[in-house]
Amino acid sequence: MTWREVGHAELVRISGDDPYVRMTCGPVTVGVVGEHGWAAMHRWRPTGHWGGLAVVRPGAPDDAESTALAALLETAPDFPLEWFSTAEGRDLRLPAGFEPTGAGRWDFLSTRTAPSPLPLPEGLDLVTLDDATDAERLQAFGTTHNDGFEGFPGHGFSLRWRTVVDAQGDLLAIGALHELDTGLPHLSGLVVHQDQRGRGLGRLLTVDLTRAALRQHGVCTLGVFSDNLAAIGLYRSLGYTTHHHFHTRDFVPVRRSPEERSGRGTS
Repeated sequence: MTWREVGHAELVRISGDDPYVRMTCGPVTVGVVGEHGWAAMHRWRPTGHWGGLAVVRPGAPDDAESTALAALLETAPDFPLEWFSTAEGRDLRLPAGFEPTGAGRWDFLSTRTAPSPLPLPEGLDLVTLDDATDAERLQAFGTTHNDGFEGFPGHGFSLRWRTVVDAQGDLLAIGALHELDTGLPHLSGLVVHQDQRGRGLGRLLTVDLTRAALRQHGVCTLGVFSDNLAAIGLYRSLGYTTHHHFHTRDFVPVRRSPEERSGRGTS
């Protein structure tokens, strides 16, 4: 199967102006196209987190995504790729030199429609916190109330942190807007206190952050685990559209011994 390298503008065109390409693939992007589809590697954030995806048409060979990944890495061998996505049910074979570290299934959504503002419950307030100076507090809350917390406070990823607090100033819910490599906002790190769920605090924060994102950028994106049906239902009720269902594989370069690196390995 033959894949050829393309620039960003041609990748956007050939992908049919795919929302993922348009909204997440910024200035550091490598693309290839072939008879069965297209693929790209890109920087997720301006500070890193390098990933990619392959999107193929129905009837594509089983190894289409694998050969696309190999073509991308051949085109840009120094690209520090950390993860790669396919559609659910599609195979992916890692090239030599990489070993898998995990996998996950998630949906990519976005909206350009601002949801209606919600009233604050009595006794609660919305407060903005700082990614750097409040990082320890945000991290402690996030990990306490969600084992899979991925807000990354203190890493410089966030454009904005918003929280719901009670009359004593205690955190009841937190959420952030991260910056993608395109400069667009990505809803992330949304966590509600375990004892406060069912009160609509997640909806309240999602509306607040989405409206802030749309005021500044005209769009808001997000990713959610595919099996989190409650969250997906919430986002869709607020105007978000699902663009992709992804099966993502995480990997790292294979670690070789000093003997192997020097070519003195045993045979």
